[in-house]
Amino acid sequence: MEALQTMSAFFVHDLKNTVSTLSLMLQNLPRHFDDPAFRQDALDAIAKIVDKINAVIRRLTVLRQKLEIRQEETDLCEIVQRTLESLDPDRRARIVSRLQPLPRVRVDAEQVQNVLTNLVLNAFEAIGDKGSVEIETGHRTGFALVSVIDKGCGMSADFIEKSLFRPFKTTKKQGMGIGLFHSRMIVDAHGGRIEVESQEGVGTTFRVLFPVQGG
Repeated sequence: MEALQTMSAFFVHDLKNTVSTLSLMLQNLPRHFDDPAFRQDALDAIAKIVDKINAVIRRLTVLRQKLEIRQEETDLCEIVQRTLESLDPDRRARIVSRLQPLPRVRVDAEQVQNVLTNLVLNAFEAIGDKGSVEIETGHRTGFALVSVIDKGCGMSADFIEKSLFRPFKTTKKQGMGIGLFHSRMIVDAHGGRIEVESQEGVGTTFRVLFPVQGG
């Protein structure tokens, strides 16, 4: 019930903003329709609204989709490299990577890349326009791991304990809290786990651990 109420609040907020934009556009349309510049601005605004609504639908669809994992033996460092290569050049330039050789793991490479992309993008949101995001690989007994580290805003212990990894619980102004919820689902389905260390005003470290072949 709490999640449903929170989801409703997100929808109402987004719909109010969308309706306000469309309402203002309709009010001005009769007076400025003959102005090519106005028509172009109106088309651009409608396109942005459609993109925003589709993005919300995609994120919510994750909650009802059955998670399918197709595991293949692979090198976790290669997945990290593909994740970094998928970022835009400005963000790639702000990545500090320390990748060491790892035992091979059986994972769904595409799903794992989704997890890492989500963590890296979250880290960039946490640091804003300054600083860098660190990503490194390592291993523990029976596990290969990837760490994503930022020196950003951090999270409180109370938020980590009560809200982290829960849908519709987020510190982001425009977020819905679905990305981390889905990421943990993916990692759990591989028999792995996600660890987090964070301190407000200091930064956050996420560690994603996957079991290695043969333990």
